[in-house]
Amino acid sequence: MSHEKITCLFCQSKNDKTLKNCANCGMALAENHPEGKARWSFFQKAFWGIVIFCLVMMYYLPR
Repeated sequence: MSHEKITCLFCQSKNDKTLKNCANCGMALAENHPEGKARWSFFQKAFWGIVIFCLVMMYYLPR
């Protein structure tokens, strides 16, 4: 058995990456699991966008 684990999108249980269906709920496991990279990438873009917006507003708005 593989040591790599994949999280079921439906019940959030950890399963071996070699399985096709979740051992807990039986639902199909995603082949390309969106676990962390997409969330982190969106968070970074949103964070830096807000930081830049705040800096521009601090400079632009009258005191």
